[in-house]
Amino acid sequence: MKEELIDVLDENGVLTGEVLPRSEIHKKGLWHRAIVVAIINENNQILLNKEVKKKKKMQGCGTFQ
Repeated sequence: MKEELIDVLDENGVLTGEVLPRSEIHKKGLWHRAIVVAIINENNQILLNKEVKKKKKMQGCGTFQ
């Protein structure tokens, strides 16, 4: 399975023209686009994500369950 390629941004959010694998971007701490989703129920409560230690990518980071 090929690793996802991601556009690298500068500190102002402008594309640099560089495209690197996700692991390299995270390893080097480079800027890139990301999406965050929050789910709110009818009681105005936020569905929190749970840390997963066994997943292959980004261990210890959240995932909705």
